[in-house]
Amino acid sequence: MTHVDHAHLLELALGNAGRSEDAVVLQHLAGCVLCRQELARVTRVVTAASEVDLSDLATPPPERLWERIKRELAEPTDRAKPPRSQSEQ
Repeated sequence: MTHVDHAHLLELALGNAGRSEDAVVLQHLAGCVLCRQELARVTRVVTAASEVDLSDLATPPPERLWERIKRELAEPTDRAKPPRSQSEQ
C-alpha cells in the first residue's frame, strides 16, 4: 500500500472512521512511521481547531482605519525620492 492520503488521515482525525478501506489503512498505520506522524499532526490541528472559541478570533480593524489607509494611498507623495548616486554624496 502507498502512504495514506491526507484527506483520509483528516477523516480519521475527525473520528469519521468506518469506511471499508479503514482496516487496510489502520494496518498500514501500524507499520508506517511517516503516516503515524502525519496522523498525529493532523489530529493536533483538529483538536486545537475544535477548542477555538469565537472570542479567540481576531476582530476586524475599525472602518476608520481603512478610510485612513485609502486616503493615504490616494495622496501624492514626494517622500519616495530616488537614492543619490556616488557622485552626489
